[in-house]
Parts: sequence; structure tokens; C-alpha cells
Amino acid sequence: MSFELIINPDLKDVKVSLIIPVYNVEEYIEVTCSSLVNQSLKNIEIIFIDDGSSDQSVELIKQYAKDYPNIVLGIQDNSGPGVARNNGKKIARGEYIGFVDSDDLLPHDAIEAMYQAALDENADVVTGQSLSFNSTHKWFIGSHVSNGVNIPGEKSLISTPGLLYSLGPCNKLFKATHVKNINFPKNIKVTEDHPFIIEAYLKANRIFTVDKVIYYYRSREAEDNISLSQIVRVNSVKVLNDILKSLSISDPLWDQYIINKFERNQLKAHYYQRIVMADIWPAVNSAIRSMETETQVESLKLFLEFVNKIDIHLYNKIPAIPRILSYEIVNRYHFMSPEAKRIHLDLLKVWEERLNPEMAHQLITSKFKLEVNSCLEAVRKNSLSPINSLVRMKANKKRKNKFSSRLKSAFARRVVLNFAKMLPMKDEIIFASNKSTGLQDSYYFIYEGLIKTKPEYKIIGHFIRKRNFSELCKMYYDFGRAKYVILNDYHRPLYNVNLRKDTKVIQVWHACGAFKKFGLSAVGYKDSNSKEFEIKAHTSYSNVIVSCDEIIPFYAEAFNVPESRVLALGLPRTDFFYNEEMLESVKNRYFNKYPMLKGKKIITYAPTFRGSPKERKNFNLQLDLIQMANKLQDEYVLVLKLHPAVKKGIVIPQEARDFVIDLGNHDMNEVLYLTDILISDYSSLVFEYAILERPMIFYAYDLEEYLDERSFFYDYDEFVPGPIVRTTDEIINIIKEDNYDLQKVTEFNHRFNKYQDGQSAKRLIQTLIK
Repeated sequence: MSFELIINPDLKDVKVSLIIPVYNVEEYIEVTCSSLVNQSLKNIEIIFIDDGSSDQSVELIKQYAKDYPNIVLGIQDNSGPGVARNNGKKIARGEYIGFVDSDDLLPHDAIEAMYQAALDENADVVTGQSLSFNSTHKWFIGSHVSNGVNIPGEKSLISTPGLLYSLGPCNKLFKATHVKNINFPKNIKVTEDHPFIIEAYLKANRIFTVDKVIYYYRSREAEDNISLSQIVRVNSVKVLNDILKSLSISDPLWDQYIINKFERNQLKAHYYQRIVMADIWPAVNSAIRSMETETQVESLKLFLEFVNKIDIHLYNKIPAIPRILSYEIVNRYHFMSPEAKRIHLDLLKVWEERLNPEMAHQLITSKFKLEVNSCLEAVRKNSLSPINSLVRMKANKKRKNKFSSRLKSAFARRVVLNFAKMLPMKDEIIFASNKSTGLQDSYYFIYEGLIKTKPEYKIIGHFIRKRNFSELCKMYYDFGRAKYVILNDYHRPLYNVNLRKDTKVIQVWHACGAFKKFGLSAVGYKDSNSKEFEIKAHTSYSNVIVSCDEIIPFYAEAFNVPESRVLALGLPRTDFFYNEEMLESVKNRYFNKYPMLKGKKIITYAPTFRGSPKERKNFNLQLDLIQMANKLQDEYVLVLKLHPAVKKGIVIPQEARDFVIDLGNHDMNEVLYLTDILISDYSSLVFEYAILERPMIFYAYDLEEYLDERSFFYDYDEFVPGPIVRTTDEIINIIKEDNYDLQKVTEFNHRFNKYQDGQSAKRLIQTLIK
């Protein structure tokens, strides 16, 4: 095995050495180089170690080295990233050492932030927040967020075992003397970093986490160009072999560094739970799903080897293992070959022998008790027949249930609905929603108007919930006899359904105005349904209610209805802003519940969602909350109000908790009323907020990507009634200057809120409810 330095400039007073293993990354290396050479901290040594690349990676690095005299280049025979990092560490001259993967990126001040923290805190290891990214978006790493990895401040492995979910070397800075005698293992390419990081953590006198994003991990998208971290998907046997080698190195470290036996077992169990869930089970699961007998057998044998080596006192402290050995594998039997199932029986014998009463109780009382009992019976009989019988029974039941569910739905939609349509129509009005749980949004104001002016009608609610067969029939029976059905969004139960001709279906869409495209107008963009779906989703509408005449053509197009059926009556949801008694109550309630809002101007950040239904559950908060707190908290407080589709993604740093408050679960109109300055992006809530004629800032940092995803009815730059910004600095400057064009907001309000006057619900009832 050879190693040779190709470029080695004479560098003095190096503060940080960055070590970058390189292997066939010509597609990415230039942007990575740019990220490194433009770091704000000076006196950085950038050490590239090529690991036998066969592409143009080395030549591209050489080109950069001509312009940047702090680049070092070494080459070695292909030996893996661990050996490359060791070689880089041997020649590193910095006080501190950092590692970067050759396809990843660093924020421009990442190294400076970690280096300064290392000095200020006298830390042996400094960590920070990390994001994953691909060609379309960025996202926080879920395991980092859920295990407290991103929480700033001093840590230790004992006090913060969640650090074991951050075992990559690349989002950290190490004191060079601290890791001088710690090396990455040779001949391991997956989890080779675990022993190094675990020992660095264990022997550290002080670990400190900065409250800043300091690393971007690339998630490669091309199947023929995957990274080592993604190889688990295609080479399970190789992965499992490497993991077992890595464990043989890291296992002795717990005894070496942790004297207290209780703490040692707790921490080791935490690590085993992490490595099983994040590395071992994905590899085994991938092998099972490959449906390749040899891969399945070899992988399960390696899993058996791993389980056999676990101390019996530790075994039941790792809940993932008993779970995987029993019902997780059983529920994948339809992928498995007979040979692989026989290895599973060997695994089950070890599983049953080591189960303690508590873990056994947890398993047999879980929702997978049938699978668990079949495993126990298989061990008792030394036969797979109990499991095979259960698998056959479940497959038959699944087929029957699927057929039964479809049959029940078809019966309710076709038989019950059509029967109800033959009966006399009843004086009933249905409020229906797949998303609302009650009289929310415009529903409240319409309902209040109805009970005052139309007492002859019975009002029924069919809101989001799971329904049994009788409840499903009752819902379609009501649809078949009601005079009016009022919707505020897509409503799946009415998809491609024909109600009786004289039933009026009124769509009071949940968003005011016409901003980002939706319905049929959005077909063809990334975040859209098919044309066929959209047509069938909106066929039942008798009328659509909008806020002004100008946008009637847009809604007609989006819902595939004639313009004559789109009525500009104003959206009842905006009646809220004209009810003085209600507004006073809201202000008093919020100020009493959240004292930090008192005496401050309220800035609200209310962005829309991004991406597909799965992607939009997470939100990558692009605001620098600490920076905003430092510059604005004397006069302002910041409210975060994410879109209801977003379920997680907010982490408020400790330094900003006196400045930032998350009101994500509160009513949007209530929050808007309290808001002095709104920061949004592409959300239609700007139409409601314009009623208040207060300042708006449009934080459109990903405008080009969003245009591909959804697009708009108007030209964005000309349309929005406020300044467009792309950075936190720009937002702060605008707020501090306090110089807004409120005339533009007023004109926007008069243009799009012509019929928003506090009488929208009344107008709807008078116009449509006879």
C-alpha cells in the first residue's frame, strides 16, 4: 500500500486542517473545493487524499491548487476513506482537525464558528447542526433532531447518549492532540468511522455543540453514483461484514473508558440500539427484500453471528433486536426463500432463549402478538409450520379485507347514496371536510349565520375521522338527501360521485385570492395531481365562492367549472377581521397566555409548505433565529406559524427562546390579527393579511425551485405587495429601517378583497341558501 504527497506547500501557523478523502467525484469535487477555499477563517490547510480515483478528480483538484496555496494533495492505492483520513491526519499541521466528504458542502463560516467555540470552550470536540440536501431541497436529519444532537451547549457521551446518532466525522472539529493516537480502522468502508468517533467522544474532557448549521450532507440521486453511506441499499452482505469488524474494534472501548458498570451497559445498549436500527436492520431488510436466496442466507447468518456475540445482560436492553428477530422478519416472509427461513428458525431459538420475562411480556402484548406467538410456537415445535400458517392466514385475510373494504365503500356510494336520492329531499345542510375536525375556517361564520336566519334547516357535520360501515352508509345517506353540501377543500368521499341534480354543492375554498396555482391549473408541475384526478375531484360543485371578480377565471379553470358558477361574494373566513368583539377577545386571550407578546411588535413568519405530501411534513427553517434575536429582540418578538401540512422541523435555539415563540397549532387568522409585520413567501394568507393593511416581507429564498414545483397565476416579482428578500440579513435591515410601501398594500387589498367586508357569510346565505 503506497502513499505519496503530490502537492505540499510550506504552510505556517495552521489553525485548522481539513482532511478530504477523494474517490471518483469529478461531478462534485469543484463545488466542494469552492466551499472549502472560501471559508471565512484564514490559515486553513485543505488536505485532499485521493483514494485511487479513475476519473478526473485529481486533475480538478490540481487546477484549484494553482490558485489556492493552502491546498495539499496526496494519493494512495484504493484502500477506503478510513486509510485516507489516517494518512491525512499524519501530515496535518493544524491545531484542530476536521473531516469533509468530497461531495459535501460547508457554510462559508462553518469552520470559523467551530474553531472559535473550541477556543472559547476549551473543547476537545466541537459539533454543530447538519442538513442533508439534494438537487431540489434541504432537510434536517431526523435522528439528529429527535435525539438532541442539535441542542447547543456542553455535552458528554454519558449525559447526552443521543450523540451516538452523530457518528460521522464530518460535522465536527477535533483538537489535534486529542485524536493524535486515534485512527480509523483499515479494510472497512462502512461504519469505519464509528470506532474513531466513539473513542474521541469517550476520552474527551469537553464536547461542545454550536447553535449553527455547519455541514451539508449530499444525498446522491443517480443510481450509478451512490456514496458509501447509501451502499447499504445494494450490498447487504458487505455492509454487515464491515459492521461486525467495526464492532470488534469499538466494543473494548466501553470497558476502557467507562468505569461505572451501570453507565457502561446503558451507553453500550444505546449504541447497539442505534447501530441495529440505523445500519444492521436496513442491511438485513434490504437483503430480505432482494428475494435473492444467497444474499438472504448470508445476511441472516451474519445477523445470527452478531446476536450470538451480545452479552445476555445487554440483550434485553436493546428492544430493536427481539422485535426484529420475531415479527419484523415474520412480516417479510413473503419475500424469503425456504433456505433463509431455516436460518430464521436458528435466530428464533437464540431469541427465545435470551428473552427475559419483561421483554417477552412486551412482545406478546403488542399489536403483533399473533406473530410473536407463532414464533414461540415455532421454537417449541422446532418447525416453521406455525409461522407459515399465520402468513397464509394473513395473506388470505388481507385479500378479503381489501375486497371487503372496497365492497363496503362501493355499497355505500352506489346503493345507499342512490337509494337516498330516490327519497324526498330533506331540509339539511352538510358541512363536510377531509381535513377539518369541526366548524373551522369559513364554516364557523356560515353556521352562525344559518342558525340565525335559516332555523328551518338541520345542519350536519361530516368531518375527518375513521368510519365503520354503518357510519359510512349514514354519511352517503345524508349526502343523498341534503339540499346543500358545503366544502372548503378537496373532499375524497365525493370524488367522481353524482349527487342528485337539485343538491347544491358549494365550495368555499380554504384560501383567499389566487396566488400559487392549484387544481387543474397546477397540472404538469412537480407538486400536482393528474388531470383526470382533478376533473373527477371537482365535478360536483354547483358554485365556487371567491373574494373578487378578477380571479373568477382562475378558479373556473382550476375547478373546471363555468365562470357563471364562480361567485365573487367574499370568503366568510375573513368576517373574523371585522368582528370587533371577537378581535378584542383574541388579543386578551393571547396576551394573557403568552406574556412575552406584550409590549413588543410582533413579527410573524408564516411560510407555505414545500414538496410532496410526504416531504412537506418537515420544514427546513431558513431563518437565522439567533441573528434575528441579537438584532431585533429589544423591540420585537418573532412568531413562527408553519403551514398545517408541516408536522415538524422547528428547533428554537436556546439563545433565541426569549425572542421566538412557536404558535403553529393556533388559528391562522388569530395570529395574523396580532401580527405587526408578516414574513411569508408563496402563501395565500397574504390576501387576508392585506385586509389589515400592515407591512409584508416576502422571503423567497427558493423562488426558482418553487416555480418548478407549483408556479403562480401572476408574475411573482410584480404581484407581491412588499419587498422580496432571500437572506436573514435583508429581513433584519428592512425591519430596522421601518420603511414600507403601505400604499402598495392598500392597493392590493382594494384590488383583491373587494367583497371582504364582514358580510361575506351573510351574502353567501342570502344568495345561495333558499
